[in-house]
Amino acid sequence: MGGSMKGSLRLAAIVIAALVGIARPAAAEVVTEEFKISSKQPNIELYLRNKHPEALYDIKSDKTVLFLHGASYPAHSSFDMAVDGQSWMDWMAAKGYDVYCLDIRGYGKSGRPPEMKQTAEANPPVVDTTQAVEDVTNAVDFILSRRNAQKLVLVGWSWGATVAGSFAIQTPERVERLVLYAPQWLRDGPVPGDVDLARVPAWRSVDPRDARGIWLKAVPEAKREAVLPKATFTAWMNATLASDLDPAVPGTVRAPNGVVLDTMRFWASGKPRWNPERISVPALVIQGEWDAEAPPAMGMKLFNQLTHSPFKRYVMVGETTHAALIETNRRQLYQAVREFLEEPLR
Repeated sequence: MGGSMKGSLRLAAIVIAALVGIARPAAAEVVTEEFKISSKQPNIELYLRNKHPEALYDIKSDKTVLFLHGASYPAHSSFDMAVDGQSWMDWMAAKGYDVYCLDIRGYGKSGRPPEMKQTAEANPPVVDTTQAVEDVTNAVDFILSRRNAQKLVLVGWSWGATVAGSFAIQTPERVERLVLYAPQWLRDGPVPGDVDLARVPAWRSVDPRDARGIWLKAVPEAKREAVLPKATFTAWMNATLASDLDPAVPGTVRAPNGVVLDTMRFWASGKPRWNPERISVPALVIQGEWDAEAPPAMGMKLFNQLTHSPFKRYVMVGETTHAALIETNRRQLYQAVREFLEEPLR
């Protein structure tokens, strides 16, 4: 082949590459909105964060998602925790989702019950699963009214899966699909003896510095930094600490103890807090391979109880823990959830 022909081909390749670059759609612009909505408890407002594409033209139930957090830490510092410049909420919004996260009362940027402004021992536990479901109801009302929609997707993490499942049982007509991420369920082993429920205080102080060791407990020592880098964890920890402007102890966040009382009354007594057999919407159970808090065997037991779900799926994400959403393999979690949400039912 002559030099002129080679030159012409190289020029054509450059032109084609340039045209492909021009034709490639730009990354979706993500808009962030924040809301304070009322709760059932007087004078307590709930914090709701929303991320969506700037060009949000087509509102669909399977593209409207509400994230619910676990027992200790708020939603916004985890689901909207940017790792390498992008959070789970960012990732979903960039793919066309209208995604929200809710801080349940007593957590994060939501209002604190008056009992949490007193000494912990002065009152019984506040904000149990029933009250959390009330907050979710208010958030769902707000979102569906705002978008003139009928249903949305619920994604619950840990205790949030219990809350999401309980809501889906009560109002299945408002739930498009249900994602149970690292869900609570009954543990193997002996059930503890009698415990003094009257001695559980209203709230507790939680030190987020302890979370990394708890999350990485089942991870081989040599792989811990690769699974959850210290820099990523520190960023999450700082965002979580910033969520409580009036901690009882510096370097901690306050968390309601209603979930602790629920655990003692139900899970630790060998009784489920909710009944997955009553779930009548499509459901996904998704867990991390190295989750020491909600191990895969626990999730599989719950999955087997979803006997009336019209479409169910179980996924285990390799080399992740309870905190997969901010870990190195987080996009496997993201993609698996997205595939479940976009999978045709039949």
